[in-house]
Amino acid sequence: MNKNSIINSYKRVSSFYDYTFGQVFRPGRKKLIKMMECDKSDKVLEIGIGTGSSFQYYPRETNVIGVDISPDMLKLATKKIKKNQYNNKYISMMNGEYLSFADNTFDKVVAMYVISVTENPKKLIQEMKRVCKDDGDIFIVNHFSSDNDSVLCKIFEKSLMPVSRILGWKPYFPFKDFNNYANLNIKEVTKTNLFDYWDIIHATNSK
Repeated sequence: MNKNSIINSYKRVSSFYDYTFGQVFRPGRKKLIKMMECDKSDKVLEIGIGTGSSFQYYPRETNVIGVDISPDMLKLATKKIKKNQYNNKYISMMNGEYLSFADNTFDKVVAMYVISVTENPKKLIQEMKRVCKDDGDIFIVNHFSSDNDSVLCKIFEKSLMPVSRILGWKPYFPFKDFNNYANLNIKEVTKTNLFDYWDIIHATNSK
């Protein structure tokens, strides 16, 4: 995976993303944002905002900044902000692995369906921790491969790895490998979306 392959992948799907992948991922977005329990005093960063489809689930008074590396996806997010008059929702084209925000800026930092897409997941997690306030909340939605998965599922995911650059995401992404370098203070893990194939992780940013 590299930045160009990710950008090209989302350029291919941007025009129909909301009607396909967006519908599959919608329950997870809605469930996670409900779990976040945002209020008007919260400052939230969402990494991988994409087309901005998650904005509708945040309280209107909550300040949310969404970043993404795909200009094609962000064009659609801009249209949503204008159409729905999201006056305190903002977007910026930015790589989540190299955030320009200062340390300890956000009360809550969230990455939905991003960890297995980014070029360097370890760097992304480090940046999420850096910009999150001490004892703030970190939320992640992603599919993680598990030792409990069926043999057929593992074979299928591994078989897709050679074409991951074309897909734009890593099909086989073991949770134990992720957790080794993420070193998150995990409070809760729940399942979501079709067949409970995706995980929602809630962690606190304890130093």
